[in-house]
Amino acid sequence: MSLILNFETSSKNCSVTLSSKAQLISNFDLEDDKYRHSELLTSTIKDILNQNNISTKELSAVAIGIGPGSFTGLRIGFSVAKGLCYPHKINLIGISSLKILANSIKADSGDIIPMINDKGNFYYLSTFENKLNEVGNPTLQQVDPNFIKKYIKDGSTIVVNSEDSFKYISTIINDKIKLINKSISSINMIDLSYESFLEKRFEDLAYCEPLYIKKPYVS
Repeated sequence: MSLILNFETSSKNCSVTLSSKAQLISNFDLEDDKYRHSELLTSTIKDILNQNNISTKELSAVAIGIGPGSFTGLRIGFSVAKGLCYPHKINLIGISSLKILANSIKADSGDIIPMINDKGNFYYLSTFENKLNEVGNPTLQQVDPNFIKKYIKDGSTIVVNSEDSFKYISTIINDKIKLINKSISSINMIDLSYESFLEKRFEDLAYCEPLYIKKPYVS
């Protein structure tokens, strides 16, 4: 029985899911404007494991959303993930938060472009073919009408993770581009993490770090 603990902390949503063979066992999602992930994450993991009578050492793997996104949220997520994996020698799986967001929708055709807001109209983004093959590398871009016209193909689906982003992007796209608003949830990790588990695509605990794309702010 492959038990995988999935969690995502790159956005306001603190999300934890326990799964087995890509099937949901338990889930917790909370959109928290105060970013209380340090309080919520460890207590939620403990509750989910206790509710299912599972000890940490029974986990086959821990899967984490590696970003890009909130620097604070990512640091918290990585600290908890490594704290679980190191002492119990549990495999760590890293999954792009952009891929997780892209996986929250099903597109029959056209590209899927997940966008995660950084500041103002700057967005972390990437492009995925409809079978979630990533085209190129994640980038940070200023998204304005010129960017949309130059880089987003008609027939594409843009997926964002906040109401503010949805409202803004909706004013600069044409009616041939679809726009969807979804949370970045660990529920949308379970098939991705199981695929990585089967293919033994694990992270090196000593060197695995968040996908920041740009340098963290230092005060």
